[in-house]
Amino acid sequence: MKCIIIGAGKVGFSIAQLLSTEEHDVTVIEFDTERASLIDDALDVQVINGSGSSWRTLEKGGVKYADMVVAVTEFDELNMIACLLAKQYGVKTTVARVRNPEYLETPHFSPESLLGIDLIINPERVTALEISKLVKNPSALNVEYYAQGRVQLMELAVEENSFMAGKQIKSLNTTHFVIVAITRKHKMIVPGGDEVITAGDHIYIMANTAEMPHVLQSLGIIHKKIEHITILGAGRTGTYLAHILEEKRLPVSIKIIERDPKRARDASIKLKRTLVINGDGSDLDLLENENVGQSDLFVALTNDDKLNLLSSLIAQNLGVNKTIAKINRSDIMPLMQQIGINVVLSPRILTAGAILKYIRRGDIISVTVLGEDRAEMIELVAQPGSIAIGKELRRIHFPRGSVVGAIVRNEKVIIPSGDDVIQSCDHLIMFSLAKSIHKMEKLFINGGNN
Repeated sequence: MKCIIIGAGKVGFSIAQLLSTEEHDVTVIEFDTERASLIDDALDVQVINGSGSSWRTLEKGGVKYADMVVAVTEFDELNMIACLLAKQYGVKTTVARVRNPEYLETPHFSPESLLGIDLIINPERVTALEISKLVKNPSALNVEYYAQGRVQLMELAVEENSFMAGKQIKSLNTTHFVIVAITRKHKMIVPGGDEVITAGDHIYIMANTAEMPHVLQSLGIIHKKIEHITILGAGRTGTYLAHILEEKRLPVSIKIIERDPKRARDASIKLKRTLVINGDGSDLDLLENENVGQSDLFVALTNDDKLNLLSSLIAQNLGVNKTIAKINRSDIMPLMQQIGINVVLSPRILTAGAILKYIRRGDIISVTVLGEDRAEMIELVAQPGSIAIGKELRRIHFPRGSVVGAIVRNEKVIIPSGDDVIQSCDHLIMFSLAKSIHKMEKLFINGGNN
């Protein structure tokens, strides 16, 4: 597949890196000369220094032969124009990052159909949707769904006093779930039965969505409901989050603290069941007076990483059980987690993941990129004639660093054991470290070699 990526920021880099490692023909167009040079040195891709809104630059990048154009610069208009130009050249799939809600909230048409772009993605909305999933699953650090919501993946932190700490995986009753991966000291591993779970681990558990509450209970994880939420920042992400929670009609009270008076007024007009307070989220007296310590969840969503960090630490000291902080600098994510912020989210990383899910469609239904090691959860259909069909899982030579987490057959979710046999057209949800992804996929694709 020939893919042109316009914009070599964090999002563009992540997409170019993944597609190039999969041996696709990737061209990156970047206006900034220094950034273009960095990409040229770091990745095995063609790099063109120029504007993605120029037909000359697009033609130089081979737009006439491209299967896909992904425009992810910081400028909405440039991204949309680039995609519209690409469509004129006959490019089948176009993806644009668009942040301004004015372009997205058209009253009578979907923005995609109106603009002729296949996927328009908004980083702030993607981030807000991710946080809304965590509100429904307060024990989790990350939540993903597969097989039309039937299968759930949950990332959990193992505390010092956890029931699991110090136990071998094989000593746990794993009939209804699979531990597909563990992140330990920033390294991701696929554990065997002899692996000992230690305090500080992040474990990734996969189970039938309907059974996940019982799985958590069996592991001694208390499911605490979130009833009071405080959001710092009434910008796009904060307002989106409050609006999503209002639409879901969850039984929660929502409070937003916003320093800018105009932004606070605008949010109070847009939101119906959210209390908006004009004030400084780093002001200890304000936070105490507003009883922020009584919140079950504190979400820091300003555009200032330092303010998000400081206010989250203050909220924790006031007694908040769980904190979520948005950051723009992904390189400081590990530091923020080390000092106790429960969940740290990067809109750029989430946006890259959402785009990758879309552009990897086909026999592969969805992809989720996990952790710093760029491991993946892959949902695909086992093709008739592939070498894994008719074999027990224990007899399939899986590459190191890969595991089948769930099988969906005729709408039934199967948490597999070694005795389960892969059947044609099974939906498989699999975990794989980056180095093993291709070998893993080939087992279930017609014509693959073991």
